[in-house]
Amino acid sequence: MDMTAFWWFFGALALIFFFIALFHIYDMGPAIREAFHPAPSSTIPHHAPEAHEPEPAATAPAPSEEDDLKKIEGIGPKIEAALKAVGIRTFADLAAKSPAELQVILDEAGFARISNPETWAEQAALAAKGEWDKLAALQESLKGGRRVPA
Repeated sequence: MDMTAFWWFFGALALIFFFIALFHIYDMGPAIREAFHPAPSSTIPHHAPEAHEPEPAATAPAPSEEDDLKKIEGIGPKIEAALKAVGIRTFADLAAKSPAELQVILDEAGFARISNPETWAEQAALAAKGEWDKLAALQESLKGGRRVPA
């Protein structure tokens, strides 16, 4: 009787069980880490957050205090992040800046001459007033935040 087929079958079966065990261990990793290093809990005395730790909500501005500056034609996610990094968080903040001031901010953020902020303040003023129809009409005449000839 030839036992070669039996050993091939036994080897394949062992390999299958090995991979099942490996995937099971990989899948259980987060649960095992949580069991040995639990997250802080207020019900366990030594896990209570320290009194000197600042509250995350106290350090970050509330989402309602920021506007989506990407609604302005010519502003994308990266430029929005650069503007918010220097304190321009609302349409009113943006409307208060001149194109020259905005260009300096863009130059310092590494967006020199990529974008043209000549109409951003005008667009932001309309958005701050809630004049969305006028903003949409203005944006139809713009390309990348720039005025284009009709």
